Amino acid sequence: MCKVVNGCLSVMLLIGLIACKQKDKKVDVSPNVDSPLMVSKHQTQFDSIFTNFLQQYYDISNALYNQQLNNANAAAENMIIASDSLPFNLLKADSIIIETAKENVTGIQADLKGLVAETSLQEKLKDFATISQALYDLVRTVQYSKAPVYHFHCDKAFNNAGADWLSNSTTIQNPYLPGSKIVCGTLVDSLKFNQ
Repeated sequence: MCKVVNGCLSVMLLIGLIACKQKDKKVDVSPNVDSPLMVSKHQTQFDSIFTNFLQQYYDISNALYNQQLNNANAAAENMIIASDSLPFNLLKADSIIIETAKENVTGIQADLKGLVAETSLQEKLKDFATISQALYDLVRTVQYSKAPVYHFHCDKAFNNAGADWLSNSTTIQNPYLPGSKIVCGTLVDSLKFNQ
């Protein structure tokens, strides 16, 4: 019986020693996966320049709302110039995010040129709708954090096809129904990356 007890104690002691030895080894349990695409919240210089770019968009929206086609054209041309000066090298983000942002800007520039070339308000509004969607995607991609950007939708725009626009205010100033007494606009998203 003593041999059995001594044998059991020896086995338990051996297991304890092995367990203590294992305790000293560090095991890497971090998963081997790609980290998510992130933009740094500390991109003040980029956001300052992006603010001017956004302001040109707001100027286009206001001009269309007021049916001032020449002012819309001037703001669109200013937005093209502002887009050329966006400093993507200052954007603290993954390279995929930077490339996506550049592609968005290229599309926006093409639509801005289209808006300037159009002569009718209705055609300008169609280009503006495309610009609005692309700009919404761009703001989310670069995570613009200087001020909130409000995303509105009007389901009555373009004969009930619907269209979106962005604003720096929660006040509904719908560029798609200029001069109309119909109030159409639903706040669908508030982009606030500064929090």
